[in-house]
Amino acid sequence: MDKKLVYFDNASTSFPKAPILQESFCNFLDNAGANASRGVYSLALESGRILHRCRFLLSQLVSTEPKRILFHLNATHAINVALQGFLKRGDIVVTTQMEHNAIKRTLNALKEKIGIEIREITTDEFGNISLQSAKELCKGARMLACVHVNNVNGATIPLEELSQIAKDENLCFLLDASQSVGVLPVDNILKKVDLIAFSGHKGLLSTMGVGVLGLSKEFDEDLLEPLIFGGTGSLSEEEYQPRFLPDKFESGTINMHGITNLKDSLEWIYSYGIYNIYNHKANLKEYLYEKLQTINNINIYSTQGTSGANLSFIIKNKSISDVGFLLSDTYNICIRIGLHCSPATHKCLDTLKYGGTIRVSIGAFNTKDEIDYLIYAIKEIEAK
Repeated sequence: MDKKLVYFDNASTSFPKAPILQESFCNFLDNAGANASRGVYSLALESGRILHRCRFLLSQLVSTEPKRILFHLNATHAINVALQGFLKRGDIVVTTQMEHNAIKRTLNALKEKIGIEIREITTDEFGNISLQSAKELCKGARMLACVHVNNVNGATIPLEELSQIAKDENLCFLLDASQSVGVLPVDNILKKVDLIAFSGHKGLLSTMGVGVLGLSKEFDEDLLEPLIFGGTGSLSEEEYQPRFLPDKFESGTINMHGITNLKDSLEWIYSYGIYNIYNHKANLKEYLYEKLQTINNINIYSTQGTSGANLSFIIKNKSISDVGFLLSDTYNICIRIGLHCSPATHKCLDTLKYGGTIRVSIGAFNTKDEIDYLIYAIKEIEAK
């Protein structure tokens, strides 16, 4: 076997990126490079055109209006805008027992700061949530906030059912879609939830530094306050923040280099075929799962039903740190070990005692041969 680098940490960030991005970045530096919406000269207008094109493509992806696509630093920033901008003193928010720290830590901070009440929906060892628990806990609450696809084991929430519960109880529904946009179909998703947060650098194959908060067409933006205030290039004669979208939530210079790359990665994804990418990842994950089952002393933390592109396991007679080091040092394979910023998930999986799990997260450019090489490496490590 050769030592060509094999990358399986796409849940952290995709690698490689969409093949057009280097050219895209250079084109922006050479031919635009100005601040969007900050001038009437040609470079600023070209930068603005790119910004609006990216906003439009994202609005088509998640089914909303372009002005309801709001750009932030990353998905965690977008989640903070949603939670801190919507929740008020004494509000009740419902979440699950398997949330990423982007939601967990923000809610805990708000609990200490303004006294919100947090309720957690019961979750089993497969990542399945109890709908009966969800119905009971949502009564009297103001928001439902949860991850769409778990970043440890790929477990997917029952979105249709939770959406109906949220509508029945008149809850605002915030979805952390960091692991689902670009991995699972998200057509019409903003007809099922009110707010969606995701990043550009994972399933959308772009560079780091751009997060998105999407608002549904029905969501009243007056219910959401900005996290940051400042210059927007609009109503500059006023000393108060604009109230219209998207300016209300986009103060200061935004990351036009990242947005340019995101625009071009989206166009590449659309040309390649969104469903082609979905099916490719799903087939590779199924192949990986079948191959892992043939190895001795493996515990696979599998899910039931539809799942994302992530899969976790441990080798019973090896520490996860040793496995991670050997995969990198001996085989040049990149995987993620540990708690994956989601200790709550590992409590449910009972994997805290191992320090977490070994996670394989499949991307758009992984191949069957790479899965076979990973299996070869794991078999050798298990046998040592």
